[in-house]
Amino acid sequence: MIRVSFIFARNLVTLCLVAATLAPAQPKLAVDKMNIDLGVIYNGAVKKARISVRNAGTDTLRILGVQTSCGCTAAKQPKSALRPGESDVVEVEFNSTGFRGKIHKTVTIQTNDPKSPAVNVAIIGDVVDELVPLQGASAVWLGSLQTGKEVEHRVGFKNVSGKTITLRGFKSTSPTITVQMDQKTVQPADSIFVIIKITPLKTDYTSEQITLETDSNKQTHVPMRVTFTGIKPS
Repeated sequence: MIRVSFIFARNLVTLCLVAATLAPAQPKLAVDKMNIDLGVIYNGAVKKARISVRNAGTDTLRILGVQTSCGCTAAKQPKSALRPGESDVVEVEFNSTGFRGKIHKTVTIQTNDPKSPAVNVAIIGDVVDELVPLQGASAVWLGSLQTGKEVEHRVGFKNVSGKTITLRGFKSTSPTITVQMDQKTVQPADSIFVIIKITPLKTDYTSEQITLETDSNKQTHVPMRVTFTGIKPS
């Protein structure tokens, strides 16, 4: 009886080894994390992260593409092919400009892994401001503006940082949009106002970016988008 059991066990091991030998080689994608927490992000900052990808299979793993769920998130594609046991990195960048509150984005890695052809990695974080727009949003809609005529618009921000913040200047994506700062320093819990001056040049929908520069080491840039439609003078 003992000899029969021994022969049966030996034959079973032999069958398993043969089955393993005959099994087709397959690639398998393995990532080091399924969730990336960027933590607190100050509006206007760019946060970077890395996703390690490895071929845990027995055949060549081909990276067919890396896609993101939002244009605010960029991902650099790794090597197009990984040998068994080989690793590489997907570099990810999230641009927080214009966001506020909790964010949830996705990076999708597509491969020739027959069991998991698409793997989603979640990107989460919390976008905050030190200078919070009094209008409740970082975007300002000015409606219809006559071309060739300068228009002024007043925008306010509240300092919630708990420290004094000084505005150092501004940047604009258009030379036709400038910012006037009658006051540059704002105390904690106080508000500061700036004047946006715009001279539309074309009869079309326009979206431009203004960035206020501060002396804060946390939020050095305060982004604000200005949109309007240019119309012909009446």
